[in-house]
Amino acid sequence: MDKIRKACISLEENYMPPVTFIVVQKRQHTRFFPVRHGDWASTERSGNILPGTVVDTKICHPSEFDFYLCSHAGIQGTSRPTHYHVLYDENQFTVDGLQTLTNSLCYTYARCA
Repeated sequence: MDKIRKACISLEENYMPPVTFIVVQKRQHTRFFPVRHGDWASTERSGNILPGTVVDTKICHPSEFDFYLCSHAGIQGTSRPTHYHVLYDENQFTVDGLQTLTNSLCYTYARCA
């Protein structure tokens, strides 16, 4: 965090924006499946869970701020959720607020030619 603070001050004296630091772990072996196979209200046609599905209880760390988010649609039951570890949060996001922001940011990629 010290290097981030110094970089901000190098841009403008007294510039200290609040920082939220999240480690994103894409390559992990956790998979989610619908509770009832064929429950079309909670699955896609491919059998995957719906994009935007968040899991933040039961399998997450009991005292750390982490969650799983499946932000994308998959094909043939191949969706893999991403594991997010919130290490530092000066913005004091609510759990739901940070999860919603994270899901929204997954759709901001624009390819430049």
